[in-house]
Amino acid sequence: MHRKQWIFDMDGTLTDSMTVVWQGAPLELLRRHGRTARPGIHDVLLSMGMVEGAEYLIRTYDLPLTLRDYEPAMRQVIRDLYKKVELKPGVREMLARLKAEGVRMCICSNTWAEEVLTRLGVADYFEFFYTAQGAKSKARPEVFHEVLERLGGSEPADAVVCEDAVYATRTARQCGFYLIDIEDETSAADKPELQRLADQYITDWTQLDWTKL
Repeated sequence: MHRKQWIFDMDGTLTDSMTVVWQGAPLELLRRHGRTARPGIHDVLLSMGMVEGAEYLIRTYDLPLTLRDYEPAMRQVIRDLYKKVELKPGVREMLARLKAEGVRMCICSNTWAEEVLTRLGVADYFEFFYTAQGAKSKARPEVFHEVLERLGGSEPADAVVCEDAVYATRTARQCGFYLIDIEDETSAADKPELQRLADQYITDWTQLDWTKL
């Protein structure tokens, strides 16, 4: 294995949190207020921005919340759901093997990755946790270059990015990284594009082809 710098997303890549948290949060918020979600709620919310989605839930389900109340209420729901998140199959074994091979690893995520991975007992595999939000979004190539430099690398082709999101995958491909994309229920619609962009597209981490790394 000659690729010694690996950059991991967390949600949907290492953990099942895209389904448990990001699909589950609106349902749990409604449940806490005695409401039942209507069929197709995920498709409706997927077409909306954060504020528009909040307004939709408050209006449609007559929630006793203002927009100001909504944000802290949803944040608490998300934190609670993250306590139920688990690693995807094969993650522990994969990280242990990379560590044994002398690979330097980090997390590049826009959520509470360190807190979640500490609870799951794998945080020590990563040298640092990079918060990719706002101006530091993974839609920006300079983010991946900055993270690679912090890992001690200089050539994207000799480093690996692991993702499940198509927007971040496109950015990493633009930068020239070796790309591993993992299947996730929430990105099913993007599967053809992810398969086209990735050097390896896998359904779980036990399928990784180590001979190509």
